[in-house]
Amino acid sequence: MVHTLESVLTMLIHISVPGFAIASMLSMGLRTPLQSFRNQLRDRRTVLALLGANFVVVPAVGTLIIGLLNGLLPEQTGEGFIIALCAAGAPFVLQLGAMARIPYGESAGPMTVLLLGSIAFIPLVVPFLLSDVDVHGWAVARLLLGTMLSPMIAGIVIAAVWPGRADLLARIAGSTAAVSAVLMFLSGFGSNTELLLTVLMSPALLVAVGLIVLAFFTGRAAGDLAGDSLTVSDGPAILTSQRNIAAALLVARAGGTDDSVVVAILVLSAVGFVMLVPYALVMGALRRRRDGEKITLGVLLGIVGPKSD
Repeated sequence: MVHTLESVLTMLIHISVPGFAIASMLSMGLRTPLQSFRNQLRDRRTVLALLGANFVVVPAVGTLIIGLLNGLLPEQTGEGFIIALCAAGAPFVLQLGAMARIPYGESAGPMTVLLLGSIAFIPLVVPFLLSDVDVHGWAVARLLLGTMLSPMIAGIVIAAVWPGRADLLARIAGSTAAVSAVLMFLSGFGSNTELLLTVLMSPALLVAVGLIVLAFFTGRAAGDLAGDSLTVSDGPAILTSQRNIAAALLVARAGGTDDSVVVAILVLSAVGFVMLVPYALVMGALRRRRDGEKITLGVLLGIVGPKSD
């Protein structure tokens, strides 16, 4: 019975990880006008600030911290954290941005820039940082192109050709992504309960909190350095501290890494979720109250649009 359950959970994580990546990126493409990408790419100052924060400061400083503390962490937990720190452009940023009342284009445009950056950055840098992890650059790039970039492009094309159906399809894709995310966490943690307990009883949780704080303040500094296309300075902070769990897990599983690497990635993502959602809700409530909007649960969660008095 236990063996059967473990087999089911293992099968679920093999299905849910690419399912989450494809569905979330398809939903993102369906909801984002092409003009958002064009406007963002033209703002070179913002692009450079975001790329520097996500692909220079966070991976470099984070890897240094993990290297210094690696003796305190369970086996290969540090490797999982490093893979996650190298993966930026998380689709969940769009929902966090809606909660925090950040204009959609200021979340979607930068997120796409970071996703493209991750597709180039991860295959080149992860094998260099983790020589003991079997990560093949081209195989990883091909995987990310197929499961993340292609669905996003497909969503943009579908929205342009059938604009009347884009919202319905985006809702279906978004619901599929949400279900896949739940299955991903349940199967990842459920099939590795002993590893999870080992991580939770070690300093790894505190290290994860520290890495999220590092990413947040690095992103906040990038927001201060950004150009005129960004009007909310903490948008890049949310963008930088929410790492791309789908990309990180795809890389980890493609490299045939130990399950402890997968658990570490899930733990870092869960810590980020627990820290960022309350922040986004509080900031969103303050901004809506400042602008005289009626605040309902749906508005706070970013499910429905703002309601004015």
